[in-house]
Amino acid sequence: MSAAARITRDYLDGLPAGCAPQRYCVGSPLAGDIYGSAFLTRPVFFGHGESRELGERLSRLYDLLLTLPHRLHDGDLRLFTAALGWAPAQIEAAVRPDGTPRELPRCGRADLYREEDGFRLLELNGGSPLGGWDIALLNRALLQEPYIAGFARRHDLAFTDGIKVLVDLWQDSFPGLDLSSHPFVALLEWPDSYDGMEPHLNRMATLLAAHGIDAVPCHLGELEYRADGVRWAGRRIDVVHRWFVINDVATPEDVALLAPLTRAADRGLVHLFTPLENEVYGSKAALALLSDERNRSLFDRAELELIDGLLPWTRLVRDEKVEVAGERVDLLSYASAHRNDLVLKASSSHSGLDVLAGWETPPDEWAARVRAAADHPVILQRRVRPVPEDFPTPGGGPTEPTILTWGVFLTGHGYGGAYLRGTPDPAAGVISSARGGRLGTLFLVDDTQEETP
Repeated sequence: MSAAARITRDYLDGLPAGCAPQRYCVGSPLAGDIYGSAFLTRPVFFGHGESRELGERLSRLYDLLLTLPHRLHDGDLRLFTAALGWAPAQIEAAVRPDGTPRELPRCGRADLYREEDGFRLLELNGGSPLGGWDIALLNRALLQEPYIAGFARRHDLAFTDGIKVLVDLWQDSFPGLDLSSHPFVALLEWPDSYDGMEPHLNRMATLLAAHGIDAVPCHLGELEYRADGVRWAGRRIDVVHRWFVINDVATPEDVALLAPLTRAADRGLVHLFTPLENEVYGSKAALALLSDERNRSLFDRAELELIDGLLPWTRLVRDEKVEVAGERVDLLSYASAHRNDLVLKASSSHSGLDVLAGWETPPDEWAARVRAAADHPVILQRRVRPVPEDFPTPGGGPTEPTILTWGVFLTGHGYGGAYLRGTPDPAAGVISSARGGRLGTLFLVDDTQEETP
């Protein structure tokens, strides 16, 4: 038995009747905004060594994604993004005219399920607009519950402060950034999205202030561009933390709105965390290219073992033959016949949007949606069946099996913290707050001791 499993058993065995730590979460600053206000009924436990090993595997997979433009298109990023299905306006906004890749901050969040034999990657979101940086607020809220506080002391539990991880990542990404001088940071949204995100960005600004960072929420239309840098309300910005996504860019006018910021960052007038180019490697279509049997000759044995160990079967939706379990099949016919084992996903969607679970969809509708997706930036992915974990029912009652989505941060070359979503519905196609998902967090445990049976 792993250290995390042993700690979980000890936690549940000692849980006092009626103990409901999620009540403390409801009063936390996370409640009531974009995260929703339903919370898991206990923390999740994860080994320090497990977290390091998972972070290293995700980092190696990210390295492979970064090499795909070179392996497939001789380093031409414009050709690569076109192959991913990006629109011309998006390519114009994100990629240099000559197609050469930038040196990018290493930042992303992997969304995973845990099967019997390990984690499986559902998607790897690239770039900076990632939910969960502030999840340590939940750890602190849970530690107000006396049972959890005592349990954490006895077992020397720890947690990752995502805000500190983020600040450290800024420093690593921009060596010239002087954190001791209280840099000015713009938490930058797209104009149309700003009102909905403003509460979250205000909370981020408050949390960053505790680390000596002066941050302000704003949107792209509020920036001023001068010869000496980028300004907001007359103040020179040191770092722009981008919160908008590639799907916000749809028209030539959108490209024109973004272009001055991109030029300023390329000239070194402001630190941009992160360029839209980071999202190239967060595309689900890029994962499909890693998974595609036609590209297997591009990777060595160790790389293939890494891909096969983390990534479920994933393909771009095309009217063509593909390989499934060693057999050549017509992809559209196969998808129609195996809807209970497949998920249809838009390549650049986020937050569980544009995801269609075959087992939740009537056969005729599923077949029509698959055919309509052909030759668009949409993927099919093998259904992953996560192993449930036991959680007390809300109110502190008996346990119920709950499945989890693990949102694990990749920062630099390793693990940067995690946040979780859970549901007691074993057939859930998407675990999201809009569909009753409960937000949760984890504590790290010492797993240096030998595992027991």
